This record gives sequence, structure tokens and C-alpha cells, in this order.
Amino acid sequence: MTTAAPLAVPLESIPSCWEGVIPAAICTVGEDGTPNVTYLSIVHRVDERHVALSRQFFKKTDENTQRNPLAQVEVIEVDTGRLFNLDLRYERTETEGPLFERMRTHLDAVALESGLANVFVLKGVDICEVTECSLVPGKPAVLSPGAPVNSPVPLAQIEAVSQQISEAEDLEELLQVFLDACRDLVHCDHAYVMLADETGDRLYTVASIGYGEAGTGSEIEVGDGLIGLAAARRQSVRVTHMARDLRYAQAARPADEARDEIPLPRLASTQSQLVTPMLSRRELVGVAVLESERIGGFQAADECLVGILANQVATAMTLLVGVESAGVGADPTAAPHEPAAVVVKYYPDDESVFLDNEYLIKGVAGGILWRLLRHYVDEGREEFSNRELRLDSSLALPDVKDNLEAR
Repeated sequence: MTTAAPLAVPLESIPSCWEGVIPAAICTVGEDGTPNVTYLSIVHRVDERHVALSRQFFKKTDENTQRNPLAQVEVIEVDTGRLFNLDLRYERTETEGPLFERMRTHLDAVALESGLANVFVLKGVDICEVTECSLVPGKPAVLSPGAPVNSPVPLAQIEAVSQQISEAEDLEELLQVFLDACRDLVHCDHAYVMLADETGDRLYTVASIGYGEAGTGSEIEVGDGLIGLAAARRQSVRVTHMARDLRYAQAARPADEARDEIPLPRLASTQSQLVTPMLSRRELVGVAVLESERIGGFQAADECLVGILANQVATAMTLLVGVESAGVGADPTAAPHEPAAVVVKYYPDDESVFLDNEYLIKGVAGGILWRLLRHYVDEGREEFSNRELRLDSSLALPDVKDNLEAR
């Protein structure tokens, strides 16, 4: 068995070519020798000798590669503007599996970002062998300045953050450690964390760094926009060159419907966004959202690092909830702790509840909490039944099928 000759330019040496900032061009040849050139949404590096191409609606390209497996793709290195030609040999098409799902999520994110959700549909992933990769002679293309390729983060720094996560004693400390790591390890000054509510259908903001408006309490539905897409698919979404008119989920809603809602944290000129699901035992705990005003602000290594930390935070979060519920670690001989009083504010318009001016909850759950607190203050009651809540018309509870216990 002979070993293939090394590529003139190793694929791993040009990582910014696979970031999707600039569409790649593909040239195939028809049966009669006629060339056909079109653009690809995604060229994904699989390993040192293979790439995966997004198969969408390019009928002629698909026909040509089925008859003649040879093709050439031109990619652009974002940080230098250099052009590279990839000589390819088509091997197979995948229509399912981890690679297909990852690229499908990536393409769906691009479609959402560009307003072409009904046009960009991934039909398959073409796996191609790279027989040669060469630098195109001449002057590099002129590009808008992008972010430089980040240096690898030393493992010792990652270990230190992992240790801090494992030692966090409450949710506030845990999230602060994570957000600090986004700033210190990923060089991201703007990030926030959203947690899944008890239904698993909505996300709400609990912590952020780098924004004038913290956005605490802002909500979106799972499946809505780029953030909702990452949550629904349980996969990271990384957009490296966002359109100027990118619409967040709230902006897509009618103005009268969104007027009373708390807006998501956002930058005035977001160019890159990384949304990473926070998973524990395959369950969605929340999402981490990182933003940058630079094109190509987040790279593949950043996505991997944030994913590792996000999942550890999610697992730590579930453990913290279990410890607090069970009272693990409490000293049975210690004197009872007298908690400090808190100031509770209730806003009937959206039934939101704030504790010491910090947003806690809103909607049906907020209305229920406010009722319980009122009866506790007025009557000293500490026990309530589901039946009496159901019979209280002032709460305007939804249908009986709604999960009142979770509320």
C-alpha cells in the first residue's frame, strides 16, 4: 500500500479558510467538457486529507460530480486574503449522521442570518478526498480586516478554570467563573448566559458581562433565531460574519407584542456570534452566547473550548440544585440561620417579580409567587394546595393540562 504524497499546503495550516466568512467557489466539468462554476456555503475540513461540501440546490454541480468525480474548489484565507486551490476527488454523499447534522445546523444558522431560511436547505454532505492543496500565485484578495487566529490556550489555564467551576458554591459564583473564562481565555468581552425554564420551551437571561443593559430576565423561545436554533439542536452555532440587518428573535415580533419585553443583551454592531448549548446528561440546562464586533471573532478552537466549559458548568449547576434541595453539607448542630429580609416588587403588567431589584421570574409563575407571598405576609400561611390556586380566578391560570406543579 502506497502512502499519498504530502499536500503542498497542509489543510490544518490554513484554519481560517474553513470559517465560512467568504463563500468558496467550486468548478466541475460536464460530460462534454463544459466547466461549471458556482459558490458553496460551507467547506468543512474533516481531516488532513478530506473536506465536506454542502450539497444544496446545485443541480448541475451534482450531476457533474456523479459523472466525473474530479473538481476544484477555491478558498480564501480570511486573515491574509491569500487564495488556495483544492483539487478534489468526490467519494460519497452523507444524508445523516453527526457530520451531516453539524453542517445542517451551520447552514440553517447562515440561512437565518441572511433571511433565506426557505432557500438554504442542506440535502447532503459531499465527502471529497483532497489530492492537492496549493497557493494561488499573485496578489492576495483585498478583504475587510478580520480577527487574527487566536493562539492555543494553555491546558494549565483550562485546568485552573475547571477547578474553579468544581469549587463554586452557588449559581452566581458558577456563572461568574464561566463568564470570566470567556473573557480571559476566549478574549470575548461580551457574553451572557440563558437558562431553560421548567418547561424546556423557553430560555431566560440570568447573567452577562460587557453590556450597557444587562438584559436579565429577557426571554426567547427554544427554536427561535440563532440562539433558539442552538438550543433546539443541542449543537453550537458559530456565525463569523453577520449581516448588518441581523434580527434577533425579539426584533422579528410585532412592535406592540415586544414593547413590554425585556430586550436581550446586544451589541450595536455584532459581526460574530457563538451560541453554545449547556448540556447535562443530554438535557438542555441553558445556552451561552458570546458576541464580537470583529469579523471572524470566534474560531473552531474557541467553539470547542466554550463547549467543554459550558457542559461542565451545566453539570455543576445540576449538582448544586441537588445539594441545595437535600441540604447536603449542613451542620446539624449549628444554630439556625436567620435570613435577611428582601424587598419584593411586583409588576402586574407582565407579572414580573424582582427581589432586591434583581429580576426573578415573570408570567404565570410570577403571579403565583406574588399570591403566595401576599398570603404569607398577610396571614402567615406557609402551605398552599394546587386546588386553591386552580380556583383562584385572579391568577388566570392556563388550561388544566398546563404543568401547575412546575409553575
